Amino acid sequence: MNPRSSRHDSRDGDETQPRETLKGTLERVIWSAPDSGFIVAQFRVEGELFPIPAVGEIVSPAVGDRYVLEGSWDEHPKYGRQFRFTAYEVEYPTTPEGIARYLASGLIQGIGRSTAGKIVAQFGSDTLDIMNTRIDRLAEVEGIGPKTLEKIRASWEKQRGVQNVMLFLKSHDISTTWAVRIYRTYGADSIHVMQEDPYRLVDDIEGIGFVIADGIARSLGVTVEDPLRVRAGIGYALREAARRDGHCCVPREEFLHHAAAVLEASEESVLDGLRDAMAHARVIEDDDMLFLPELYHAEHAVTEAIAEAFGEHWNDLDHLQLNEQLSAAEERTGLQFNAQQVEAVHKCLAGPICILTGGPGTGKTTTLIGILEIAKEMGWKTAICAPTGRAAKRISEVTGFEARTIHRLLEFDPVSGVFQRSDDRPVEADLLVVDEMSMVDLPLMAALLRARASGCRIVLVGDADQLPPVGPGAVLRDLISSRNIETVVLTLVLRQSAQSSIVTNAHRVRQGFMPVFDTRLSDGGETFFRAVEQGESIAELIRDLIVTRLPTQLGCDPVRDIQVLSPMHATPAGVTHLNRVLQQSVNGGSRVAVQRGDRLFRNGDKVMQIRNDYERDVYNGDIGYVHGYDEDEGQLLVDFDGRRVRYAPDDLESLVLAYAITIHKSQGSEYPIVIVPLVLQHRIMLRRTLLYTAMTRARDMIILLGARAAIATAVNSPYENRRHGRLRERLSERLS
Repeated sequence: MNPRSSRHDSRDGDETQPRETLKGTLERVIWSAPDSGFIVAQFRVEGELFPIPAVGEIVSPAVGDRYVLEGSWDEHPKYGRQFRFTAYEVEYPTTPEGIARYLASGLIQGIGRSTAGKIVAQFGSDTLDIMNTRIDRLAEVEGIGPKTLEKIRASWEKQRGVQNVMLFLKSHDISTTWAVRIYRTYGADSIHVMQEDPYRLVDDIEGIGFVIADGIARSLGVTVEDPLRVRAGIGYALREAARRDGHCCVPREEFLHHAAAVLEASEESVLDGLRDAMAHARVIEDDDMLFLPELYHAEHAVTEAIAEAFGEHWNDLDHLQLNEQLSAAEERTGLQFNAQQVEAVHKCLAGPICILTGGPGTGKTTTLIGILEIAKEMGWKTAICAPTGRAAKRISEVTGFEARTIHRLLEFDPVSGVFQRSDDRPVEADLLVVDEMSMVDLPLMAALLRARASGCRIVLVGDADQLPPVGPGAVLRDLISSRNIETVVLTLVLRQSAQSSIVTNAHRVRQGFMPVFDTRLSDGGETFFRAVEQGESIAELIRDLIVTRLPTQLGCDPVRDIQVLSPMHATPAGVTHLNRVLQQSVNGGSRVAVQRGDRLFRNGDKVMQIRNDYERDVYNGDIGYVHGYDEDEGQLLVDFDGRRVRYAPDDLESLVLAYAITIHKSQGSEYPIVIVPLVLQHRIMLRRTLLYTAMTRARDMIILLGARAAIATAVNSPYENRRHGRLRERLSERLS
């Protein structure tokens, strides 16, 4: 390590801005995020009357240290002119006076102002070299005894260790953000760990996946065919199949071809790696299908939990009494139950597990209210849950019964990553209701069933024709298709719903027919289509609808009453571009709350949480509104249904604009007015389930914009690509 300076590239900068170099002393850290190294600070620069505000990433910033910053000037909408640096050097002092000030800054334990002066008087400009190479010589300085020397040595080596590790990481093009996390995980062993097995990072550090670890490994000289790399790549390929395509397992031969292509390795080396992975139980093979252990065990957990429920003793219910209780419920609620719904209530309450399904307008919610009312009359303790906060809130509002997210019901601990409710401490309930069951993936279902108490009835409510869950598996479809679980399918569209063109068109799409669009709003139209002609901008059409036409004609709120749902993030009709256009059009005049790079949030912006945050109690897909910025704390304030949640700058990666969101993110929600752009550029995503899901999100009106050919592509597509898994077969084998 060069004791005079060390250089760090923080992150890729904006190459369109002129690059400058500033030399200054760190005078004040206004705000810092230790996990990422991001700081907002002031630097004293020679020739400048006042300190320079600067933002960027520095590892272990120390007030009083001199830095050489490389970056460009940026005009922040709220804070004005600031220097955004993307690389820096720590410039160690060279004069005796500068070295003395540096040592006396408080950075090194055991060295105060007096001791620093004595050290420099003894060694002069060679002081830092002495401390790096022959620190024992400090014993020559008056007042430094053995205990003080050891304290100085430990503190100095810690500081030097940080810089050594950071220099090593930066020399291999590892960003400061990852470098900080690596150092915080492994400390002084960081270099040794990465040289020995850089793929450990995937398991040990959240956010570092195979691609990042592989880049580090390749820069360290790991070859394509290295067994260490192939072994890690096999796990990566299986996890990608689960993450990207929802597969719980992959056929062996298909996997060998795919993994070899992804890793750019031979099939022979992949086969060797696979054998090693299976020998160490990192991969499980079952009937020529390859599983990650956690998904293999989750399938078995779901199967065994259901079999256990069926094996319990269930007393027959008095169905005459149920009918009387239903009649009483009708009087209390003002609802009326048709014959299908009455049958559904009886079946859902009779056995251990029952599935209640059906399309829009068929009365699933009404039936569920009947079930809950009877359970209440019978004195049963009921637990109602849903996969997302939005879905839980919605079912609470429409039924009048309290509902929670599955994670809250199971008391998820964000620190340990473990559900506190399980077989040793089950959920205390006689009836467990799971709404929006189509969104529940295999691992979550396994966790839920592990927490079922003996004798607890389970009712699963959902629409199997909706999009499958984001996570692996298609649990609701597998349970239904196994034909071993009591399933009630509501098919009768209720009279009021039958008058809705949204409901009738959703059923048409589900059955593979083109929707029939309304022509006049004044005639009560709800489903509209507008073809986008060549040369027209779909973003401008959406902007015009939201800013002018719909608020003028319907008196609706352009932000809270209208939701744009797009199949994709990319393309001019995708979420990313539409959010930029709509933010500027709908909320461009509002005060800027905070800006980080090219990400800008204004007061009043509609935003969405994109990761589960159990500590803040906000979840993937929750929508809120920017409420302001706390300048003293440096935090963005977001209102989620009347509850203020704070976001520090480093937390903003979990927040995105939500004027437009993907159709996948809309599951479990309902909006007064929905606008859906559908163009042939979305072809890869155009599936019947996608269009059906989008249509069922609209309560009062849906407007499709784009090309009829895109709608036809979605309607005529296979309903959904089958996800690999063996849950259906396991249930059939176990319960037959």
